[in-house]
Amino acid sequence: MKNPNSNYISSLVSKYKGLSIVAKASLWFVFATVLQKGVSFLTVPIFTRIMTTDQYGLYNAYLSLASILTIICGLEFQSCIYINNLSKLNDNKEKEKLAVSLINLTFIITSIWFIIYLVAKDFWNRIFGVTSSMMYLMFLEAYFVPVVNFWVTKQRFNYKYKALVIWSVLQVILNAVFGIIFVLIVDNNQQASARVFSIALVQCVFGSILIVSYCKKAGTIFYNVWWKKALLLHIPLLPHSLSLTILSSADRLMINHMIGPTETALYGVAYSASMVINLIKLSVVNALTPWIYECIKEKKYDEIEKRSRICIIIVMMMSFTFILFAPELILIVGGKKYYSAIYVVPPVAVSVFFTFLYNLFSIIQFYYEKTKEIMMASLSAAFINLILNVIFINIFGYVAAAYTTLICYILLSVAHYIFMRKTIKTHDIKSEVFDMNFILLMSIVVLASMVGFSFLYKFIIVRYCMIALLIILMILKRKVLLSALNKPRRG
Repeated sequence: MKNPNSNYISSLVSKYKGLSIVAKASLWFVFATVLQKGVSFLTVPIFTRIMTTDQYGLYNAYLSLASILTIICGLEFQSCIYINNLSKLNDNKEKEKLAVSLINLTFIITSIWFIIYLVAKDFWNRIFGVTSSMMYLMFLEAYFVPVVNFWVTKQRFNYKYKALVIWSVLQVILNAVFGIIFVLIVDNNQQASARVFSIALVQCVFGSILIVSYCKKAGTIFYNVWWKKALLLHIPLLPHSLSLTILSSADRLMINHMIGPTETALYGVAYSASMVINLIKLSVVNALTPWIYECIKEKKYDEIEKRSRICIIIVMMMSFTFILFAPELILIVGGKKYYSAIYVVPPVAVSVFFTFLYNLFSIIQFYYEKTKEIMMASLSAAFINLILNVIFINIFGYVAAAYTTLICYILLSVAHYIFMRKTIKTHDIKSEVFDMNFILLMSIVVLASMVGFSFLYKFIIVRYCMIALLIILMILKRKVLLSALNKPRRG
C-alpha cells in the first residue's frame, strides 16, 4: 500500500518541475529573504545574552547609521540605472563595464565622505555616539555593499536563483558564526566593534571577489561613461530614500545620543522582535505590486479592492498578535534584562500596519510615476519625526520614539492616500480602488488594541482571558468575518 504522504510529495515535486523559470526564481528569492531574516531573528536572543546592554545598544546605533551611510555613498544605483540598463544593453561586456563604472563612482563618493569624516572625526563620533573603530568599519563596509547589491540585482534579473540562495545561506551563517566567536573572545567594551567586524569581514571578502570578477569580464578597472547619467538620475531620488531610512532608523541614533546605549539596546530589541511581522509585510507588498500593476492596466479595480482587503486583515492580525504577546516575545528575544522594552512593541507593531497601508497606496503613485509627490510625503514625515523625537524623547524617554515614529507613519499613510486620490482623479478612474471605510475600521481596531493591551501587560491572567475570549469569538464568528471580506463594496 502506497504512503499517501509520498504521493503528496511526488505531486508537489511534479508541480515544481512544471513551473516556469520565473516562478521558480520567485519562490527561491522569497525563500532566500525569509532565510536571511529568519536566521537574523533567531540569533538576536544569542547576542542579547552574550553582549552587555551598552554594547548591544552601540551595535544597534551602528546598524541605523550604516543604513543611512550606505544610501549616501551608494546612492542606490542598483535600483534604477543599473537594473534598467541590464534590460537595454545587449552586449554582456557592456553590462560588465556598466557595473565597473558604477563601482568606480561609489568608491569616489565613499572616499569623499570618508575624508569629510577624518577631518573632524571627534566631532562626528560625538554626534553619532559611536567609536572611531566602528566608523572605520562602517566606511569599509560602505565601499563593498554597493558591489554586492549590483551582483544580487543581476542574479534576480537573470533569474539565477541558485547562486543567490547559496550566497544568502553563506552570508547569514558566516555573519552569525563569526559574530558569536568574535564577541566571545574580546573584552566587554569591544563587543560592539567585534560584532560589526564580523559583518564587515564577510561583505569585504565577497565584495573583493566580485570586483576582481567584474574588472576581468569588463577588461578594465576604470570606466567613467555612466557617471553623469547615474548622478542626474539618482541624486533627485536621494531625499526619498534617505527620508524613509531616517524615519525607520533615526530614533535609535537619537536615543543613543540623547539618553545612552542601554536605552538604545532596549529599543533595538523591541525592533528586532518585530522583524518577523515586517518580513511578512514586505513579502505581501512584493507579491501585490506586480499583480496590482496588471489589474490597473486591465482596469480590474474591484479585484484590487477584494484582494487588498484580505491582505490588510493578514497584516493587521500579525500586528495584533505581536501586541498581545509582547511580554513573552521580549523574554524570548532579550531575556529579563530587556523586559521593560515590552511597551515599545505595541507602537512598533502598529507602525508595520501603517507602513503596509502607505506602501499599498504608493503602488498606484509608482504606476503613474508620481515620484515627486512620493518624495514630498517622505521628506515631510522624516522632518516631523526628527522634531517630535527631539521634544518627546527628552520628556518621556526612549519609549516615546516608538510613538513619534507611529504618528509619522500614520501621517505618511494619510498623505499617500490624498496623493493617490489625486492621481486617480487625474487619470479619470471612477473606482476608489481601495475600500477606505474598511481600512479606517481596521486602523481604529489596531490602534485601540495597542492602547488597551498596553494597560493589560501587568495583569497576566486578565490578558490571557482576553486572548482566549477573542479567539473563541473569532472561531464562532468566522463565517461572518469571511463574508465581510468577500462581500463587494456598494456605492
